[in-house]
Amino acid sequence: MTRIVKPATVRREEILDCAQRLFSRQGYDATSVNQIIVTLGLSKGAFYHHFSAKADLIEALALRFADDAARMAQPVLDDESLDAFSRLSKFLASMRDSKVNAAFEVRNTFEPLFRPENAALYERVEEALFGVVRPTLTRIIAEGVAEQTFDTSNAELAADTILGLMGSTRRAVTDLYAARNAADFDRAACDLVERYRYLGTVVDRILGLPEGSIVLSDPQTIRFMIDTWRREETAA
Repeated sequence: MTRIVKPATVRREEILDCAQRLFSRQGYDATSVNQIIVTLGLSKGAFYHHFSAKADLIEALALRFADDAARMAQPVLDDESLDAFSRLSKFLASMRDSKVNAAFEVRNTFEPLFRPENAALYERVEEALFGVVRPTLTRIIAEGVAEQTFDTSNAELAADTILGLMGSTRRAVTDLYAARNAADFDRAACDLVERYRYLGTVVDRILGLPEGSIVLSDPQTIRFMIDTWRREETAA
């Protein structure tokens, strides 16, 4: 048989697509590198040319997820009819929608990030994600300052601070991933909703907005995700 040689970028995306399907279907722990290799008909060398370990797939998938979410938000950034506040609100809503649409895949694929032994990997992935979002957030804030919609002295530092605040929800999200019964799910959900609500008020202050202006998440979004996760947990 003639060996088909594909461009490196195409092969890499095929590996990520396969890993995401298997992680989503059977979970990270139950999926081995060898299973991915066999499914795609690859040699081990071909896999390890792109990824040094299974954990690297998580980082790459998280970054791809963020890139996809950013592309979904691009029409908001290109809409010249929107002021900076509307653009920021729609941008945040678009990011929330991307999480809802991928609720099941997000849980099964990224659950390992919230284990204590993977703290270093979590920080690496978080910084990669923030690297995707940071320029867009900085741009929107700078536009808002120019319009006198936002009142902050440094748009870049404001964006960094807001992203840092978003990262502070890790413990609450960890509790949500660890939930195994209705009471645990509900308790973790209430905590996460309250944290996002409070962080929204902090972001309001950073940007010089009236309290309640910025909505980082909402109970309906979180409830939808949790219901999806609970159904899967029960089925398992």
